[in-house]
Order: sequence, then structure tokens, then C-alpha cells
Amino acid sequence: MNQKTTNTMTTNKAPSAVLPETMTGDSAAADQLHQIFNSLPVYSWQTIKDIPFKDGIYIVFEKGETYKGLPRIVRVGTHTSPGRLKQRLRSHFLSEHHNSSIFRKNIGKVILNQDHDPYLAIWTLDTSKAENAGKADKSKEAEIEHRVSAYMREAFTFCVLPVENIEERLRLEAAIIAALNRADDFKASPAWLGRGSPEEIIRECGMWLKQGLTANPLTRDEMERLAELTASSKGQGDS
Repeated sequence: MNQKTTNTMTTNKAPSAVLPETMTGDSAAADQLHQIFNSLPVYSWQTIKDIPFKDGIYIVFEKGETYKGLPRIVRVGTHTSPGRLKQRLRSHFLSEHHNSSIFRKNIGKVILNQDHDPYLAIWTLDTSKAENAGKADKSKEAEIEHRVSAYMREAFTFCVLPVENIEERLRLEAAIIAALNRADDFKASPAWLGRGSPEEIIRECGMWLKQGLTANPLTRDEMERLAELTASSKGQGDS
């Protein structure tokens, strides 16, 4: 069951950070992360403009994917340039240019792989680079981009967490990903689109990403920090 996305963006009470001493090796961290992020306001591609801050981390959920009865996290991401959280989300959902969005590129890979389409080899390239100039079929690219957009706008919702400091953003992004990846019971459903990916890492981890999987997972202090940021996010949303 997916969260309901509304313009008013009502939320549940944030869970308290009652945590085991170590956050590695079992499902404790994954469970707590899903409780925290599912308590936040939910956005869609249509409400990116309503995000009340400019820097942060985004957490993506996908229709049909659940973890312990809650919408399952399928991607965690952030941005490196200051003030560009909303621009990063627009590059995924609104700008039909997969060379600037690895998220879009990976969705397109599945579509082409399932179609047994040889254009997969070209789609995988960064055709914005000089060495790949002239290899892209503009008509074919537009067709795939439209299919990617249709799927992403229908299937994905997301929440966002305000994190101003770039080092903290990057650390928390990787730590969240690693914590999810270490949970033995964090699994994709049999029908998950990513099971059709040509990328083994994506198929195995159950998320639309390949980076951060083996980073140092969340510490107790970092999980408590996420709870603090969650409360901060709700305060900004109410202002």
C-alpha cells in the first residue's frame, strides 16, 4: 500500500529513535528508516515545486513495493551543488535527458532489456560526450525517454529531508543505502521492474542505484540525527 500524496501533505507522528547499540547486521536499521521516512510528507513529480527547502536528501518509493507493510525505499539520492535539490528531482522526473540522470538511464535499460532491443548498447553510453557523438538515434531516444517518464511519473513518489551541509548529505546518503543493503529481509517483490535490469547489482540490491551499497552503515548517532532532521522537515512544511 503506497502513501497517499496530497497537496496538504499531512503526516504521521515521527517515530522516536529507540535503537539498538549497533545499527548493522540485521533489519533494525531498515525497519527504523522505513518508519522515519514514511512519516514524512510525500511528494510526486507534480509537487516538486512545493518542497520548502533547497538542500537535502530524497528518498524514493515505488508502487507495489513494500517493506513490513510500509512503502519500500527503492532509491536514495542527493545533490552536490548547493541549492539544487529541486533541480535534481526535476532532472529525474521532468527533463527527458537520461545522460543527466542515472535514475532515468537505469529505468530505460530495463525497458530496452525487456524488449530485447539492441539499442540498449547505445542507451548505456553517455552520448553527450564527444567520443559518442552521432551514435544516438534522436527519434529512438525520444521514444524511450517518453516511456521512462510515463513509468516514473506513475510509479514513484518520494519524501525529502533537509540537510544543508554537503559532507553530511553525502555521508547520510551512503549510510542509508548501506544500512538498507545490509538488511537480510530487505527484498524486492517478484514483480519489481528492476528484476529485469541488465545490471546485476540493481537486481540483487533491490534499489535503483549501484553506489553506496558497501559504505559504512548508519551509526546510532546518525540515526538519531535523521530523526532530528525529520522533525525539522515537518516544521518547515508547516511554516
